[in-house]
Amino acid sequence: MRPIDLVLVFLAFYPVVTGAAWMVGGVMFRLLEERHRVTPPAGGWPGVTVLVPAYNEAAVIARCVGALRQVDYPALEILVLNDGSEDATVAVARSAAAGDARITVLDDGVNLGKADRLNDGMRRARHDLVLVTDADTHLHPDAVTHLVARMLRSPRYAAIAGCPRVTNRRGVIPTMQMLETASLIGLMRRTHALAGRVGTVAGVLGLFRRDAVLAVGGYDPKMATEDIELTWRLLEAGHLTGFAPHALVGMEVPETLRGIWAQRTRWARGQGEVLRTHGRTVARARHAAMWPIAVEALLSYVWVLSMLIATVYAFVRWVVAPEDARFGAMLAWGVGIAVIAMLQIVVAVLVDLRLDPKLPYACLLLPLYPLAYWTINALAALVAQTPGLLRGPREKRVVWDLPRSEA
Repeated sequence: MRPIDLVLVFLAFYPVVTGAAWMVGGVMFRLLEERHRVTPPAGGWPGVTVLVPAYNEAAVIARCVGALRQVDYPALEILVLNDGSEDATVAVARSAAAGDARITVLDDGVNLGKADRLNDGMRRARHDLVLVTDADTHLHPDAVTHLVARMLRSPRYAAIAGCPRVTNRRGVIPTMQMLETASLIGLMRRTHALAGRVGTVAGVLGLFRRDAVLAVGGYDPKMATEDIELTWRLLEAGHLTGFAPHALVGMEVPETLRGIWAQRTRWARGQGEVLRTHGRTVARARHAAMWPIAVEALLSYVWVLSMLIATVYAFVRWVVAPEDARFGAMLAWGVGIAVIAMLQIVVAVLVDLRLDPKLPYACLLLPLYPLAYWTINALAALVAQTPGLLRGPREKRVVWDLPRSEA
């Protein structure tokens, strides 16, 4: 078998195998793990500190703080961590707090960057359980309870990921991200959570054990995706990470091509940096439990490159030798893969329907989703993940580089 034939086999079957695994894993988690009722622990609910890092968030911080004031949890400390904002973030946040004794807006006038600002917040937190969320989110009143309930299932849990939901739902691009959140993020996290190895406890909503985070060194300010990198270090340290699908958080997503491109290239660069930084460590036998996450991340990148190579090769062969049947076969199988992707979305929507009853409306864009999603992410992987894999993180710290107007 020639190398190009091996590439075509890999291209054909990788998305089928992973899609099937995510669908089975998502359904299993839904049946086995999501039927547990939340009951107060015997000793009462432990205290939780909420960290909200903020930089030039005057346009959105009031809604975030207002939602936090509505959180139904008995022992809550809320720290808004201003990171040297140049707008009215501090004034708006303090006004939105409206004298709520649980909320403190910290402002030292210094721009540290998101990672170091969160590390400072971890050290300041009064409670051992620390919830991290973004300034453009709004938390569901019961989200903290669901996160803590999941964390208390085992002392081995160091972090629990929440469940983001797109709130700005008008337009094609936001609707695509509604489908992605359900079909990719939702099913993947459910599948990984079955083994206690959720690979990303994202900054949009995550609950952490403060001592575990500080013990592994906190967030790394040089990483493009500091949340993914911290999750991997927690897993390498022997901790478990989980997923609480009922811990809902509303988030705003990019609405323009410029905004989503900035987001996806940062994510792709960060994934490459994580693989470069942790590849050798994870490859060791004692970290075998992390191999499925690492292999999946690496093979996804390889699949993107293989897809681009095979597409160019097949097109050239079609031009040079139109009688070659492989181009037609590749096109037909591509349609088959798109059908599987749409089936994956349908399964994800059924799994998530109780949490988001409006998801079926987004399925009207199902025919566009595979092409749009794969194209944007493939190009982002090519131009951003490749440098991350080859060179690792940059020497300088990461700055807040995604304009709020595009987020």
